[in-house]
Amino acid sequence: MLLAALDYKQTFTTLETCDDNYNEAPSAEDWKKVEAACNYLKLLYDSAHSIMAAANPTANIFFHEAWKLQLELANGTGHEDPTFSSIAKDMHERFDKYWKDCSLVLAIAVVMDPRFKMKLVEFSYSKIYGAGAAKYVKVVDDAVHELYKEYVAQPLPLTPAYVDQGEGNNGPANANSSQGAPASTGDGLLDFDMYLSEIQSSQPSKSELEQYLDESLTPRIQEFDILNWWKLNTVKFPTLSKMARDILAIPVSMVSSGSSIFCAGTGSHMLDDYRSSLRPEIVEALVCAKDWLQYSPPATEAPSSALVKAQGS
Repeated sequence: MLLAALDYKQTFTTLETCDDNYNEAPSAEDWKKVEAACNYLKLLYDSAHSIMAAANPTANIFFHEAWKLQLELANGTGHEDPTFSSIAKDMHERFDKYWKDCSLVLAIAVVMDPRFKMKLVEFSYSKIYGAGAAKYVKVVDDAVHELYKEYVAQPLPLTPAYVDQGEGNNGPANANSSQGAPASTGDGLLDFDMYLSEIQSSQPSKSELEQYLDESLTPRIQEFDILNWWKLNTVKFPTLSKMARDILAIPVSMVSSGSSIFCAGTGSHMLDDYRSSLRPEIVEALVCAKDWLQYSPPATEAPSSALVKAQGS
């Protein structure tokens, strides 16, 4: 509506000139406020549409839009025009409340993206916080490690891959390995193998999280399936993949994929007191049930009805 009004800015001025009875045309200051509002609201509008356009809006995609909004609105508060800076300040104060509440979980989610890991957090925080960025980066890093420790304490399910590995390690052929001595390869270098074994045992092994963070970033491609990436790397990162699965499944938005957050009836997406009072188990059940009903394949015809039709023919 504001953009449409801006297109007719000259029309309002002309009408006021031609019609003596019309004296309600917006002033120059009013038009400047409309322009400033459009400038900053467009940031929110574009970000929302970018997120809603995602076929699978996993939690990692929200950080990209959130940190850019935080930066743009913060920079807008220092605009040389007082009208622009005033509107930007008001919007930044409101958005900053959400940023402080949600930025940590959004940052942890983007760390689970092998294309960015901690690097995007470090980069974006340096833009937002400047010289004080290290303190906020440490908060994210500590939170990721603390969360990983909780998952390490949980038992892993015995998938076929783990069962096979376990049987192989305890079998007769690996009896020497289970006792710490390397098996002979028949090339006369048994002493060398023992030397390598001692070096490996003396060096502290890295956790799955440290291995993941130390590896180079995955190339950024347009159609990257993050859920499939973790599925393919489950054997390599059994504990971390479980953690990533839970984090990426966090429903950050109440709006379903492909919908518009600005469409009519958006009041139904507001978190009222009733929804906020639901227990986490109930919320999870409602979200999962809605997703299953929305994306489940169409029900096939019941066998009994198909049999009746066949008999009738």
